[in-house]
Amino acid sequence: MSALLVMGLIISCEEQEFTPIAPEVSSGLNSVTSPVFSSFSTETSGDGTIVTIQPITVGVETFTVDFGDGSSTVTAAQGETVSHDYSNVVASTDYTITVTAGGVTKTEDITVEHAVQSISFAPSSPEGKRNNLFNIFTGASSAVGSAGTGGTLVTLDSGNELLEFSRLHSNTGLVKLSDEVVVADAFYSGVEASEIHFDVHSNFAEGIDKLKITLVDSANAVNYVIDNLDLTDGEWTGFDLNLATDFSSPVVMFDEIVFGLATSGTAKDHATITVDNIYMSRMTGSTIINGDFEDGQDFWKWATFTDGETNPFGSSSDGSDFDIDGNDTGGKTRGAKWSASQSGGEFRSSSSRYAYQELILTPGANYVLEYQYAIKDDSGTDPIGGRRVVGLILDQHYDDGADAVDNLGNNLGFDEGFVAEGKFSDTDNDFGTLVQIQFTAPSSGEVAVMFYAVTPKDAYIDNVKVIAQ
Repeated sequence: MSALLVMGLIISCEEQEFTPIAPEVSSGLNSVTSPVFSSFSTETSGDGTIVTIQPITVGVETFTVDFGDGSSTVTAAQGETVSHDYSNVVASTDYTITVTAGGVTKTEDITVEHAVQSISFAPSSPEGKRNNLFNIFTGASSAVGSAGTGGTLVTLDSGNELLEFSRLHSNTGLVKLSDEVVVADAFYSGVEASEIHFDVHSNFAEGIDKLKITLVDSANAVNYVIDNLDLTDGEWTGFDLNLATDFSSPVVMFDEIVFGLATSGTAKDHATITVDNIYMSRMTGSTIINGDFEDGQDFWKWATFTDGETNPFGSSSDGSDFDIDGNDTGGKTRGAKWSASQSGGEFRSSSSRYAYQELILTPGANYVLEYQYAIKDDSGTDPIGGRRVVGLILDQHYDDGADAVDNLGNNLGFDEGFVAEGKFSDTDNDFGTLVQIQFTAPSSGEVAVMFYAVTPKDAYIDNVKVIAQ
């Protein structure tokens, strides 16, 4: 019976011409025959402009990347990454990245922020220019100046501050002064500036190689230009520019400084420069500033006095009846005064006061230091040798008043005045006593005028001048 059933089935299939279906191939990983490109990742590094692409693909031999900035497409094998460094010409730019793999194209819009890498070292600050330096932007101490602000302020680990200006291929760097500077009266009425100094740094691969500087008188719409200043690659370059002869015309006044790419210069990458030590030098000459003390302690005050008093004297309205030009004013003028507690010499203490002003003279030239003094004749315990006013010409500049006092014997000339007839108004013709000290400027040209008193009663000086012979 079973045999008959089997035979019947065989006969039935043959009669219906049935064709068996072939088995399907498994859908496992090793059986994929078409490539797959699902997505890609982007990663930013370095200064913010380096972008790395990694596609997520299966079964793809190669892929290509178009970074969207006009650069050539890049082809790489599956599993590799591709990196590209975008230009720093613009601070922030949008790009569309296109990746093609296995016949599939995907895109992503990105914004690349172009950060500037600041330098980490500064030039030396100017030295020995106190009262002979007009401070615009520098860490040096100065009695005068018009502070300048602008650019990006970079503070180093040392605390030194620098000004940074970028994108000079299309932009300019502006420093705006707090007040307009009149060159002829920069330091004091009739005391002019002769030069302006800049320290500038540039790495040529990412900066500029030649610089243009413009001093702007915005009130009168006047520009003073100096072009094609050569920089030194990777180093600080110092410029001392003559305000009368180096610019497109003699500089009269200005309130802005503009840095830009020179006419023949080349700008690369983010075109950055770093600037420090912007200051003007006082004209070499013998003019004593505020020699009549009408402006109190200005230009006579110490910047530093270790364990001592930085104030130079006590201001007084009991000065000479004569002005600094020798004219009788018909009444008292202002002057400088020392009391017993402010005296030096054997009365020296932490309260002692010393007047000091630096000059830069012509080396080897002859000069006269001239001034008037008066000492009260009231009763008091006189110092050894008597009460006196001392005037000196020191043969160098001192940063610290204590060092100057310790080296008073190192001078080019001095006078000790012992005439005690009362204050100026008590003396003949209200004039006091006239002193004239001859001296010759040293080879450095650097001298300093210094005064102090040694007295139990008030002493005065007025109308200080240095006269070229």
